[in-house]
Amino acid sequence: MKAVLAALLVLFAAEGGAQLDDPKQEARAQDLMREIRCVACENEPISNSGSDIAADMRDRVRAMVADGMSDEEIRDWFSERYGEFVLFRPSSEGPGGWLLWGAPFVLLIAGGALIFALRRGGSNASGAVEPVDPEEAGSP
Repeated sequence: MKAVLAALLVLFAAEGGAQLDDPKQEARAQDLMREIRCVACENEPISNSGSDIAADMRDRVRAMVADGMSDEEIRDWFSERYGEFVLFRPSSEGPGGWLLWGAPFVLLIAGGALIFALRRGGSNASGAVEPVDPEEAGSP
């Protein structure tokens, strides 16, 4: 019984704040809250975090949605205030973004090319010795 009560308290604390009156705006705010990382918990979205700063961040998201700001403007505001780390999906703009998103594909292609080159390059790569014709070897 105590475990159920504790779980309910955690869920209530994580939700926190007053919800928006418009269900579409609240759904949009909830989606944004799942994309923004809690700066205290670091690997948890503010929608699930029970920290005080996450509650403030949730309230801020709701206020920005209610003010009519776009999702991109809200992400940019949090990114400018807390750094690119606060976003679970950082932007691909700029050299850092392209490096972050492109590096796995470049490494995958390079690894495939390396495997292809190693398999194709040495047909006798197994180390087996080919028989020598006695006439070519110049027998004594």
